Amino acid sequence: MSQVRARLREGREHALNRDRLLLAAKTAAAAAIAWLIVPLLPFVNNEYSYYAPFGVLVVMYPTVAATARTGGQTLLGLAIGIGLGVGALGATELFDIPPVIPLAIVVGVGVLLGGIHRLGAGRDILAVAAVFVLLLAGQAGADDYPLSYLVTMGVGIVVGLVVNLVIVPPLYFQRAGGKLNALRDATGDVLDTFADHVDDPDPAQVDTARADLDDLTAEVRREVTEADESGRANPRGRRHRQEQQDNARRMASMDLAVAATRDLAEVVAGRDPAVLDDMTEDVKARFAEAIRACADLTRTPIDDDALDERLTAAHDALGRYVNTLPSASVTSSTKAHRIEPAIFLRRLVDASTPFASAEPDAAADDTQDDARSEDDTPAR
Repeated sequence: MSQVRARLREGREHALNRDRLLLAAKTAAAAAIAWLIVPLLPFVNNEYSYYAPFGVLVVMYPTVAATARTGGQTLLGLAIGIGLGVGALGATELFDIPPVIPLAIVVGVGVLLGGIHRLGAGRDILAVAAVFVLLLAGQAGADDYPLSYLVTMGVGIVVGLVVNLVIVPPLYFQRAGGKLNALRDATGDVLDTFADHVDDPDPAQVDTARADLDDLTAEVRREVTEADESGRANPRGRRHRQEQQDNARRMASMDLAVAATRDLAEVVAGRDPAVLDDMTEDVKARFAEAIRACADLTRTPIDDDALDERLTAAHDALGRYVNTLPSASVTSSTKAHRIEPAIFLRRLVDASTPFASAEPDAAADDTQDDARSEDDTPAR
């Protein structure tokens, strides 16, 4: 029951958020405007005015760039489909062949042409337009159907684009920033779960945390990509360039942090649980301490005054773990087992370093060099 309530809450958040409500209002307004404009146009049969609102629905996307791109692709697909339908209709009348034959040919050719990826959204409507023209334009009094179909759809597409461009063209940088905040906090929580696992092993909990993090990362990446697209061809986008650049830098940092977190999960709870078994209690304590310090660092906003302090704390905690690494007298495999987690922890520190005012002292750099030398023979 709790899962059902969670799904309903998630659906409500997606359907009733401010951006979605604005898109719905703009789409409704554009559909009404297109419907009113079509009867004023010459050479268009008012009987087919309903295609104008349909054209709005086809192209009304959350971003101006997507609307323009989809509109152009749809018009191209329509033109090709209508041309295919008119050609098939002419062949039917010229050679007096049964209608089922050109119908099959139109559907087959339309599906084949729909395989042209460059047509984009036009691929979906091409075969449909061809069939509509073939079946409806041949009816008595419907000679003007192909032109009316193309013009009314075109009107809807143009009106949709103009409305989306003029009435509060959407920008999603703030929303993407919020999603990046959620990913930042979630990554820190997952790292805390790893540290708990070091103290009290629970592989199932680690696997669940890692899977949830992967899903959230994919969602956030989509949001950041859509936010970038919302700035294209958008007159409001120029005033938000810095926000866009900050989101891009943060996404790159989180990609590095999430990758290191995923690799760390493989070490502590994945392919070789013996990695923890080989550690003494003191080494485990230092390891867990370093993971928690990296978790605190990862959760810290890039404009937080505590960032430098937590970067230094994570760097020092990593150094203390590194100092527990075995001497050259142990086997290469044992040394690699302990150095490999240090490499991933170092990457977590590196992910936040570009946002600090200054790098911490290189306390663990010597061992980092050792880690690189062992990286040729890790237990992977």
